[in-house]
Amino acid sequence: MSLLDDIRASVSKMLDGLDPKSPISATVVFKVKKLEEETFNKNAGALAEATLKLPGVNVFQYEKHLPFEGEPGENPDAVEYLIYEDWETVEQFRNQWDSKHLKAFQGSVFELLVEPPDLTFYKGWRKSVNGVRLPKTGQTRCWDSKGSLIDCQGTGQDGDFQSGVPSPSPRFIDSNNGTVTDTLTGLVWLKNANLFGEVMRDQAIEHAANLASGGCGLSDGSKKGEWRLPNVNELQSLLNLDNSSGPALPPNHPFLNVQPANYWSSTSVAAFPALGWYVALAVGPPVFDLKFNLMRIWPVRGESHLIARTGQEECYGPDGRPIECKGTGQDGAIRAGVPWPDPRFTDNSDGTVTDHLTGLIWLKDGNAFGTRTWHQALEDCNSLFTGNCGLTDGSKEGDWRLPNINELRSLEDYGHHTPALTPGHPFVNVRQSLCWSSTTVASAPNLARFLFVGIGSCVWDHKNVLMGVWPVKGGR
Repeated sequence: MSLLDDIRASVSKMLDGLDPKSPISATVVFKVKKLEEETFNKNAGALAEATLKLPGVNVFQYEKHLPFEGEPGENPDAVEYLIYEDWETVEQFRNQWDSKHLKAFQGSVFELLVEPPDLTFYKGWRKSVNGVRLPKTGQTRCWDSKGSLIDCQGTGQDGDFQSGVPSPSPRFIDSNNGTVTDTLTGLVWLKNANLFGEVMRDQAIEHAANLASGGCGLSDGSKKGEWRLPNVNELQSLLNLDNSSGPALPPNHPFLNVQPANYWSSTSVAAFPALGWYVALAVGPPVFDLKFNLMRIWPVRGESHLIARTGQEECYGPDGRPIECKGTGQDGAIRAGVPWPDPRFTDNSDGTVTDHLTGLIWLKDGNAFGTRTWHQALEDCNSLFTGNCGLTDGSKEGDWRLPNINELRSLEDYGHHTPALTPGHPFVNVRQSLCWSSTTVASAPNLARFLFVGIGSCVWDHKNVLMGVWPVKGGR
């Protein structure tokens, strides 16, 4: 048996012992003969081109080593290259490991090296380039369809899975300069959550843009133009959806004058641009209203690695017609948040679609169950596995779940409508109406939250109402 055969057997044995659904990353260091560098680059380029066509690959790239001053001397007859790869699952990496193009590369590269390659494997993470991990909703309790508290285990509810990034403790830090930093998202918020009272949407944008240190209780050194009206994703990120009363915020927050009322975002409703998105702070979901109506304002500044862009790229005048974005302060002008990967979605050819923005894996069929009550929707997702609904993904019962409201909202492209999804997406049978989430309205627990997929609004209704079901897995 050759050295290559030994290496392949060892790696295959290691992969056999891993959870096939867990993420995985790897690095491989090659010390290439200098005279063979051109051949190595040609072969590595062909490998990268073939690999990047496979489902489940987040990153695959190779780079030449750059020596730095003081580094131990390198072999004058060799040059070092590193391949780094990150995969959604071990199963998908295994498809690469067993592929003809990788075996061809391995078979050709050994004679180009001065010593065997150095392979190292790591537990990967479901995050693509330009991706995000979604935060938890904050919901930790579970309720039945009548609103009575029940034990969460095995229910499949939001409080059972609690999917997403947990909040640090403390979540918010009072900077004692008129600002509060959210340690979960990195965004900086005005400490006074009701400084301007109720204003129209365009006035809200103007008030936020004019904020600066030295006024409005600020001593943070900020300059005019650094503050903004938050977009709908940024505003939603403040929320904790486990509250039974009062504002839907984490307990013990340091903000002042928080009102359980409506707060404007800078995001317009793509289907009807004379309307703007706002967050109803008493219950949480983003909904919309005419921009000349009066609501409160909560300015923000800074950038976040945890919040994605909304997808909105246009700006609109008071009549809802498109205008030049520059200087408007609207979501389409600022485009705050993590950019979306391209492509956003990949059809895995097994009945599933991967969202490279969040790492979540969705059922390709957006309407596999028809309309169901909330309890039925939970059961449909909990009992889903390969062989059903067009699935050949190897999933087992319990792998799938009804998405929480943050996961369901993450699909939305607020720059489009009917449906509010990225054009060219690979989903089929998408319902443009209502889909259940697994998140209960904690202040009225006989109600649960849903997404209006055609437009993007998240509201709530009685759990015995019939709505669509869109299962998800991964990303936890």
